[in-house]
Amino acid sequence: LEELTLGQQHSRHFGMSSNFQLVKTLLDYKQEATGYRQNTMTYRNIRRPGYWAIYPWQQDIQKKAGQKLTFPDNELLHDLINDYFVYFEPYLPLLHRSTFETSVAEGLHFFDIGFGQVVLAVCAVASRCSRDRRNMPEGTDSDHSLGWRWYSQISIDTSSFIEAPRVYNLQVCLMVTYLQISAITESSWIILGVAMRLAQAMGMHRKRPDHARTIERESCIRAFWAIIAYDTCASLFLGRPRVTTTDDFDVELPVDCDQEFWNATANESNMFVQPPDKPSQTAYWIHFIKLMNIAGLVNKLIYPIKKLDPSKFSGIDGISSSQQAVMELDSALNAWVGSIPDQVKWDPKRANAILFTQSAMLYTSYYWLQLNQVHKKFIPGPGREIILNGFPSLTICVNAARSCINIAEACNITHPTPITLPSVFSAAIVLLINFWRGKKLNAPLSTGTEMFDVHKCFKIIRPFEQRYEMLRG
Repeated sequence: LEELTLGQQHSRHFGMSSNFQLVKTLLDYKQEATGYRQNTMTYRNIRRPGYWAIYPWQQDIQKKAGQKLTFPDNELLHDLINDYFVYFEPYLPLLHRSTFETSVAEGLHFFDIGFGQVVLAVCAVASRCSRDRRNMPEGTDSDHSLGWRWYSQISIDTSSFIEAPRVYNLQVCLMVTYLQISAITESSWIILGVAMRLAQAMGMHRKRPDHARTIERESCIRAFWAIIAYDTCASLFLGRPRVTTTDDFDVELPVDCDQEFWNATANESNMFVQPPDKPSQTAYWIHFIKLMNIAGLVNKLIYPIKKLDPSKFSGIDGISSSQQAVMELDSALNAWVGSIPDQVKWDPKRANAILFTQSAMLYTSYYWLQLNQVHKKFIPGPGREIILNGFPSLTICVNAARSCINIAEACNITHPTPITLPSVFSAAIVLLINFWRGKKLNAPLSTGTEMFDVHKCFKIIRPFEQRYEMLRG
């Protein structure tokens, strides 16, 4: 991948599991099919500056960090808090709304810098849903700057590590939610490493059977799993090692109870009780965590730095370790999709907007993992017809891509959301690889038919590109 550059001033490492490998395969096929090959694969001249530039307010972030915190006025603050809990919290369960709003009402954010920075992170994330110019830094009217006025005040100060970390330190992963839709996405991978070390310092990676399951502990558990989920996605996207693996923690999964039913005044056995007639929204998040645990096996089985020990596999005669790894992952994914809770099984006619969007997130993530991680490595490049005997990996990826796009399109029509966009991007790349490979092999192709789903991707992505720089291109 060293030949593939997107114009960075300094080189960065992107491993074989990264999206860059998928893009490189696409470019290889296109160049083979068209006969046009550039001296270097540098695409600085065709980038759209508005989506690739590092803006002044992003460069000044370290200059502002550490100053006295400034918050939105009360009206805007409460609007942003409400937007956060409506548009973000259902898909990344992290904060207990009642506790959070009580602390804000008591003015804790003015006196406790840890909680104050969590409030600013909430404001930054929620600003992406706002058109209020008060969320922009002074001197700019770019939609890409929404929220930077609040985010730029947040600082990870190493001197604070002298004190014992608190739950507020773990909730720093809210910053990652914001960073991953900005032009400095890569910073999130580093922040996740800091967040995990703080969680381990608190002992949140271990079961605590002798500790009561309180609201504070549940908040820590949810923050821990949010860090795990984000780190898994970021590491796979960049092709880099995760900060921790399942061998290093045994913490419990989040309790399957929606936060509106948490009862701080009840005894321990009745503190988290989901009404039997109310399908849990938290079940989605628990199942997503299980998918991320499968995703965590990909680097170990498909992209190992050290070659796999054949003795580690059950060993079917005549089957390579790569084949066995793909079989094990495919089996795990099949079992996972077969056990999705009823309330979030895919149903394009589902009326509940939150459950509908959660379902779309689960299924598009499933297809993303299948096409962009498990089988991507085995898509044959130019001049190679097959890499893994018995596995038509490109066909599997194309089918997964089309399924992913159909779900994202349905979601975009009824409940538009950016959470499916990374999967849609990968799906589009796979379909373009298939298109250019067909061109190279002189396969009978209808350009209009083959590109129909690709244009669907453009249609899904376009409404979000003014605010989400992760869609830069």
